[in-house]
Amino acid sequence: MTISGDPPVWLLMAFQQAFPSLTPEWIVQTAGRDMWAAAIPDSHDKFTIAVPDIEARIAFNFRSAKTKTTILNRPLPRWARYPAGVLLALRDFEVEARGLQVVVVGTEPSGPRYEHAVGIAIAALWYHIHQKSYTIEALVELVERVRRDYVET
Repeated sequence: MTISGDPPVWLLMAFQQAFPSLTPEWIVQTAGRDMWAAAIPDSHDKFTIAVPDIEARIAFNFRSAKTKTTILNRPLPRWARYPAGVLLALRDFEVEARGLQVVVVGTEPSGPRYEHAVGIAIAALWYHIHQKSYTIEALVELVERVRRDYVET
């Protein structure tokens, strides 16, 4: 397990509740924010993202994300477009593509700011997993581009 920061107990509890028989392989805190992500790889190239703070869970793959739908062919809710768009964008930058099972928690205010912060947390997690350096400014820029080009289109 690799950990960036000192994870809060409620993150670990949320992960255990979302994925009862699993232990996170990566845990990361988003620099400059009280947002945390815990994850394990998914062998089916599927992304399952649980966000207990908003009582939400979604599953998509790259193919469904391109059409802004879940793997069950339902529209992605607005909050889920941020992580889906971030993962598509990072795949476009030739970062290795594989599925994940993720829990994101944080203390950002609910609404658009929280949705944006979920995208930043997923981006930070992806860079952490692939041991690539990043700045919070680069993450914000990436998520802003995702907002303009993916979330709001």
